[in-house]
Amino acid sequence: LAHQPQRQPRLALPEAPMACLLGSGTANALARAWTAARGHRFQKKSPHSMSTTVSAREMSTRATDVVVIGGGIVGCATARHLAVRGASVVLLEQNQLSAGTTWHAAGLLGTLKGSSLLMSLASYGRDTYKRMVDETTGASLVGWSNTGSLGIVRCADSMEQLVRSVQMARGLGVTQHRIVTPAEIKDIHSFLNLEGIVGGVYSPDDGIVNPADVAGMMAKEAREHGAVIMEHVECIGIGLDEHGRRITKVHLDTGDTISCAHAVLCGGAWTKKLSMLAFGENRVPVAMMPHQYMIFEKTDGVGNHLPVVRDIHHKYYLKPEVNGFMVGVFEGEPLQHLPEVVRDRNANVVAMPRDAEHEVYQESMEKMGPWLEAAMEHFPVLKQVGVKQWLHGPDTHSADHHPIIGRMPGTDNCYLATGFNSQGIQCGPGAGLAITESILDGAPHSLPCDFSGADPSRFFPGLCQDATWIEMRAAEGYAKTYSVHLPLEVFESARGRRLSPMHRQMVDLGAVFGETYGWERPLYFPRPEERRALAGELSQWADPCVDSPMHESLSWNRSSAEHFAAERRECLAARQSAVLFDLSSFGKLRVAGPRCLDVMQMCMSAEMDKPHGAITYSIFCDERGGILGDLTVTRTGHNEFYVVTLAIQPAKVANQILRVASQMGISPHACQVEDMTEGTAVLALNGPNSPAVLAPLTNTSLDSTSFPPGTAQQIKVAGVHLLALRVSFAGELGWELHCPAGEAVMLHEALTSEGRHHAMQPAGYFALLNSLRVEKGFVHYGADISTAETPLEAGLAFACKLKGGSADFVGKTAILAQREWGWQKRLVSVRLPGSWDVSVFGHEQELLYRDGKLVGALTSGGFSHTLGCPIGLGYVHGPSKVPLDWISAGSFEVEAPVRSESGAVELKRVPVAVSTKCLVDPTGERMR
Repeated sequence: LAHQPQRQPRLALPEAPMACLLGSGTANALARAWTAARGHRFQKKSPHSMSTTVSAREMSTRATDVVVIGGGIVGCATARHLAVRGASVVLLEQNQLSAGTTWHAAGLLGTLKGSSLLMSLASYGRDTYKRMVDETTGASLVGWSNTGSLGIVRCADSMEQLVRSVQMARGLGVTQHRIVTPAEIKDIHSFLNLEGIVGGVYSPDDGIVNPADVAGMMAKEAREHGAVIMEHVECIGIGLDEHGRRITKVHLDTGDTISCAHAVLCGGAWTKKLSMLAFGENRVPVAMMPHQYMIFEKTDGVGNHLPVVRDIHHKYYLKPEVNGFMVGVFEGEPLQHLPEVVRDRNANVVAMPRDAEHEVYQESMEKMGPWLEAAMEHFPVLKQVGVKQWLHGPDTHSADHHPIIGRMPGTDNCYLATGFNSQGIQCGPGAGLAITESILDGAPHSLPCDFSGADPSRFFPGLCQDATWIEMRAAEGYAKTYSVHLPLEVFESARGRRLSPMHRQMVDLGAVFGETYGWERPLYFPRPEERRALAGELSQWADPCVDSPMHESLSWNRSSAEHFAAERRECLAARQSAVLFDLSSFGKLRVAGPRCLDVMQMCMSAEMDKPHGAITYSIFCDERGGILGDLTVTRTGHNEFYVVTLAIQPAKVANQILRVASQMGISPHACQVEDMTEGTAVLALNGPNSPAVLAPLTNTSLDSTSFPPGTAQQIKVAGVHLLALRVSFAGELGWELHCPAGEAVMLHEALTSEGRHHAMQPAGYFALLNSLRVEKGFVHYGADISTAETPLEAGLAFACKLKGGSADFVGKTAILAQREWGWQKRLVSVRLPGSWDVSVFGHEQELLYRDGKLVGALTSGGFSHTLGCPIGLGYVHGPSKVPLDWISAGSFEVEAPVRSESGAVELKRVPVAVSTKCLVDPTGERMR
């Protein structure tokens, strides 16, 4: 496709003298380059308008399967995938295709990422673009060039980060990435100064593309399969059904209307405005974070045979660009250089103007300063050539630095695809595929990854209205794009949004907090002498309103991390005496109404028609049998249930229940869902001494005959009326005490006072999630289970109504079919020898081998303080149904990074014990 030069403002001199920003030698070189670049117009690469664009008038009476709003790479890819599958599609773009952020993207296709989701999306995008060639000549139609990628590292921590990413890629079957030495790096990129480099990762199959061309080709192929593309047409209104859950019409600025069965909102930063149009509120937590890069003049010897270089430590990338180099920076202080117009738009959802196409901002040397200076020191040739072009343009970042892909919460047919964090070109084709499969098949299924990290429902709805929170989180994620990400790190900015009723008590006990779904949650309770980061050492992102783990307190060596000693005390207390957890962040729902049992039976996998007071562990699935989440359901009345969910899932579970009710034709009055999370606090008392702590505070008999495991009772504790659930995520004897939020402090004080007589300790989420529940083999959503797993694979068939004559539930047909024809992976518990200094963290970073053959990876990893060794959960792939005798007949090893005596990162295989049973108390006697 031809490239059309667009009207562009002239480059301006920076705000501050260059010598003030950079060292004098580099400043002089850049000053000459800057002067040479003055007056140049940036030649934007935009495809021709589609020749068969259809007018709005022609569409005015037509109904379509899907309306896609937004004509960037993601919208074009979505329209293409839908059209190829045979759906009727209308793509609306208020300006010209790719005129938002796609047109100025750098076009990098790097496939080594920090999660299997992003790896899968990027790999799929690369493979898609490689196939877009001229059938006659074989030449690329999208500017694909197989440059390769080179990630360079300057410390052992960043090397381990990359090695773990390479391991994750191998687990997905991608073997192109290889660890390289400085000497090998010199052969790969002769222009690079090796000073300070300790190693790197070379990815020879990566490459680059022309972003505008890939969007154009996606649109062209969509059109060839019947999609209608409408440019320069704005959506000015969105019509809903009577329940406000389904988009039925899209109103255009021409006065016309298009009816639709589904809608996809993928307008980048404009998606917030579309959410306001449809639902009267913003449900899309994204903000604009402008990105800047510089293109240098041609240099002898530079071409697409050189790889794209990424320097994590110095926050820049360098790529070949028309026989010269391009340098882009993800600066560490983006808010300091945020243009005022961007601040205004981030603060006001409706401030995004329609005519902000091909938009650029004032170039800023100060914004790129120290990182650009580093690039010029590492690539000295840059000091010898001029600057041809600059670009400082908009980009859309999510509030947690993961893309937002999937069905919008509270809706039945509205899908989101936005917040790609400067990775839209790489991830666009895969995102389009995922949205298409969600619409047509019920869930994504072609890519080998877990999409829970992209689920739009992972954000607390109230925070989507908090513009400051969104901007701060987007900025922190942007600033840490190129950073060392140590295990268990947390977002530091914009904290303190949701507090437990006992937050002050947790602070007084010395808790260090993390944040989930807006909730501040105690992670661990260190002694004062164990803290490593003092108040005066806070990072620029740290919110002083809470005490949170600092970067310096974390480590790839688990036993060296600040939290390890506290976690050990808490875990041993749980097994030997008693602990008290504040679990108030758990989601709590009341489901009631004359038809609620019918809806719950269809929604939940487990049997719901049980006696009053029965507690049932259940999962809920999509139509393909993939696991959407797990929870406990208590029968509190003939037409009433009390549902306890993960902290991040109350809205998702509520939405699923209402969606199923709608599909069954049951009115909202016949099945009502009330979110009780804010008004209900939860204290979990666990451990062998827990009855001794609780008994003096209540008149209720606590023995297993009077109060059996798996049941709930309304009781009075220390004068507080509450619902006591005899369950334990720690796998110990104990109760969850659900009480009114206003009485939680009184209850906590009473339990704490009595607990002093029984060696009770306060305990946090690190002990619970990274040790105790792993010892018991309890799965955690987003780590061990997701829509990529079924109950049969995860060992959760016991929680499903699969016997003949049992009630139906969503996903049952698919699960029964899988039970018939078999499955190829199974969840197992893994125990490493205590004599090996190996730390495992899961997330598919440590690989499992059987008899020397790669068969799986750890999904959870931790340390068992009960057993004194590293442990984990993971999936092994084997013959049909992965029989137990196949597991027991094999010799298993875990391959994980370790540090040599010199500090170098090495991969070693460690013999491990693998079992389908849990590692601690497999018969469950302790819980009884």
